[in-house]
Amino acid sequence: MSNANFKVDPKLASLLGENYRSTELAIKELIDNAFDADAGQVEITLPKPLTTDPIVILDNGSGMTEAEVRNEYLNIASSRVSRKGELTPKRKRVVKGRKGIGKFAGLMVASLMELRTRARGTETTLRIWRDDLVKTHNDLVQVNLPISTKPCDPNLNGTEIVLRGINQNFTFPNADKLKRILVLEYGRRADFRIAVNEEWIDIEDIPGDSFEHTIQLDEGETATLRFTISDGRKSLPQSGVAFRVGGKIVGNPQYFGIDETEDVPPKLLKRIYGEVLADSLEQDVTADWGSIIDNSKLYLELKHKIRPLLEQALGEVYDREVTLSKTRLKRRLENWLDNLPEFRRAHAKRVLDKVLKKFYGESESRIVSVLSIMFESFAENDYWTVMQDLEEARQGEVSKMATAFSQFGMIDVALITQQTAHRITVLNELEKLVFNPEAQVSQILQALSNNLWVLGNQFSMASTNPELSQVVEMYLSRNFDQDTDLPNLLLLQDFNKGFILLYLKHPEEPVELLDRRLSKEYQADLAKYLPGRDIDVLVIGGALSQGLVHQRAKADIKFVSYKAMISDARVQLNWMLEELKKRG
Repeated sequence: MSNANFKVDPKLASLLGENYRSTELAIKELIDNAFDADAGQVEITLPKPLTTDPIVILDNGSGMTEAEVRNEYLNIASSRVSRKGELTPKRKRVVKGRKGIGKFAGLMVASLMELRTRARGTETTLRIWRDDLVKTHNDLVQVNLPISTKPCDPNLNGTEIVLRGINQNFTFPNADKLKRILVLEYGRRADFRIAVNEEWIDIEDIPGDSFEHTIQLDEGETATLRFTISDGRKSLPQSGVAFRVGGKIVGNPQYFGIDETEDVPPKLLKRIYGEVLADSLEQDVTADWGSIIDNSKLYLELKHKIRPLLEQALGEVYDREVTLSKTRLKRRLENWLDNLPEFRRAHAKRVLDKVLKKFYGESESRIVSVLSIMFESFAENDYWTVMQDLEEARQGEVSKMATAFSQFGMIDVALITQQTAHRITVLNELEKLVFNPEAQVSQILQALSNNLWVLGNQFSMASTNPELSQVVEMYLSRNFDQDTDLPNLLLLQDFNKGFILLYLKHPEEPVELLDRRLSKEYQADLAKYLPGRDIDVLVIGGALSQGLVHQRAKADIKFVSYKAMISDARVQLNWMLEELKKRG
């Protein structure tokens, strides 16, 4: 026995810093190395629970000589592709190993990795202890690795890796999880079989709903369709159903035209993984085994019979998962539907099903957001539906038109009910703004300018415009020093083309007799810009002074406190909401 040493690449320290999320992923790296070594099969033995048994990985690949172990295997940061090319020499596989450290993945999960490899009549054994590598602080050239050789049968080739002392920071290796990882990577390869604890990996190792059908063909032949629809939202690599003829996968996986329709959500389709075992197609395979001849009658018959079987299975899974989704959303859906007029709920449920289908596979939070927006806008969309009904009824039966008018009225009530509820929410927030000590009067004026309904029904049809805003700006600039506090004024016009001036004070400033005199001045001065037009004034501020309360109110100048304004608006909205609910 002698010693071997690592051949170090400058990238080594950073590469060895890479890690694996699980024992299973580290083992997969070793399987990738067996694949690159042109192995036809790999047998993995995992330790039994609660034992200290090793992990054993045995392949029948090309193996290595002692010289190859020393000069290539231990050149750990040297890419195999850079040394030997992108294809393996025997099976012409695309090489998976790129960085040159995957072969040492075992040391991430075990304290000792033992390598026994056979090639050209010699068996070479190499042992590497993880602790020895850690102690060197990346000066791996100084680590002596025991290596020995002995003669073996020249017909034996391959490599066995034994991992001892499993790292306790990792979970115990799980056979089912490892099979699931490996079947998605290698399940379709006819030239590379993998066994885990003496069981060959198979489609059924993918967690989910598995199906198997024997398909009887017209000429007396049979084929077997086997597939799984996986659990979870993630798409599978190489999803679809592939044909296996004579033990070989022919062509690419396909969906048999289901992907060209809107019947099945794409994200559900991407979760299907299966094979059609059809040796009877061997005469219809192209010379390079790259595909099946398109106009093969047997192939066309199979495709025709496979599609409905897939559609049925996908439909069952879809219905079950959508039902579960509705169950989780049950309370929200009930509340949303309860807020709609009863005669529109059936239509809403149909739209709901379309939304759940379109956003199938998305996170539940996103689906909730989409449904929330849909139900909020549903009343407005119903207007369009009813107007279509009215258009059709114009030349039709009187009873149909009467029904459409009735529907319009119910939708109108539903929309006003929704609007009233939203206004109550906005009023609560406006109250917080008004009585926030940091709020400025100009900010309150800005908020009120687009929510004049707060001032009462007589203001619901009033509004301002750029021309009226310019009148106020000219008046303030000509009559007030910009360094002084300007009065907060807003000029409105109602549906009768009359003018209303809002004069806002700070919520903590009382409304006094002085404000009556100032209102008259603003009224008279602004009238110069609007000749022949009357201007009413509404003053809004803090509490009304005693002197003003006992004054006789004038029709063209009115006063109100913020508290009274908000209180009156809340009373009206709550009354309206109760009345609308009775009618709904």
